[in-house]
Amino acid sequence: MQEIPIVLIGHKDHGKSTLIGRLLLDTKSVRESRLKEVKEVDESIGQKFELAHLVDSFKEERENEMTMDTTRAILKGKERNYQLIDVPGHKELIASMLTGAAGAEAALLLVSIEEGIREQTRQHLEIAKLLGIDQLGVVVNKMDKVGYQKEEFDQITERMKEILDKIGYSSENIHFFPISAWEGDNVVERSRKMPWYKEKTVLEFIEGEIKEPESFQNLPLIFLVQDKYLDECKEILVGPVESGRLKVNQKILILPDRREGEIKTIRDITGESVEAETGQNIGIEICQGKKMLTNISRGNVITTLNSNIKTSRDISGEIFWITAPSGSNLVFECGTASVEGQLVEPKVVNQGEKTYYRILLRKEIAVFPRSRTILGKIVIKDKGKIIAVGSIQ
Repeated sequence: MQEIPIVLIGHKDHGKSTLIGRLLLDTKSVRESRLKEVKEVDESIGQKFELAHLVDSFKEERENEMTMDTTRAILKGKERNYQLIDVPGHKELIASMLTGAAGAEAALLLVSIEEGIREQTRQHLEIAKLLGIDQLGVVVNKMDKVGYQKEEFDQITERMKEILDKIGYSSENIHFFPISAWEGDNVVERSRKMPWYKEKTVLEFIEGEIKEPESFQNLPLIFLVQDKYLDECKEILVGPVESGRLKVNQKILILPDRREGEIKTIRDITGESVEAETGQNIGIEICQGKKMLTNISRGNVITTLNSNIKTSRDISGEIFWITAPSGSNLVFECGTASVEGQLVEPKVVNQGEKTYYRILLRKEIAVFPRSRTILGKIVIKDKGKIIAVGSIQ
């Protein structure tokens, strides 16, 4: 059954893990044995059972009440399943969201009615928009803490609408949900404590409003070279098919150096295959006539001869700055390529803002501007740390 990825975003302690736990529990998406195991671990460390602990992967997380890494849980739906992606909400871990959200088709933004809109509320929205996540629901959590008052809900939704419109979302098309993830109000079942709310529950929104993922199958072939190994003197290139498909004997182009070749063999987890599709992780051999092609490595991209995948060292677009750079010489990553370069624009960067950018790389890389593929996005690193994420235009 198809799994549609949904990322949960928002400030720390606003209830992302608790909401996932409630969805898993009330839809019976979690096994009894798993529930028993979590309760036993909680008891062993002297804590009471929390819904968030169904999601947290490590015992240490339960001890400090903090989701440390990107965690994925499967929500069982009536006709399809959903991959709920729980990412950290802490400011120092915001970069982890890039990995967690990369494959998401939709997002649920959690806002605590108690704490209100915080810095990371806006930051996560900015990143989600840049990553191309247009399907969005805003979940106003902890309504039980304010006595389920409609006035409190209305006030925070009005402020959120202003932020959404400023970032580029259309607030008129966004669903807002007053919930208590801990109590279960308006998550799976409609709440009797908020008779003034007549709209969908969170689960009804997920099952009825979130569209199926856009297929990358019909886009140009993008095979990202992640690694290589030798097998009986044959060089096997390993990586994912990001988009399109490839077949044995297919003519291909190696970017950015634009060498031509031909697919000799394809290997997947079952052995040799005649073709591979979007989403598969495979190994391939490339030849040129009777000669094996070598000197292909991480950062190279395999595409078709007539592909509109481009190569460039002069790249620009929109970018969100997690933190300001320490200088203009930085490392830029796109796909599996990692190249040093210079930030030309902007001249001045402020933390937490979105700007236009232009960079000059030391060498060309493969890019697919204005696409939702990984070659349409760029990450900037400064001294090994992610400081910005952006789109390529």
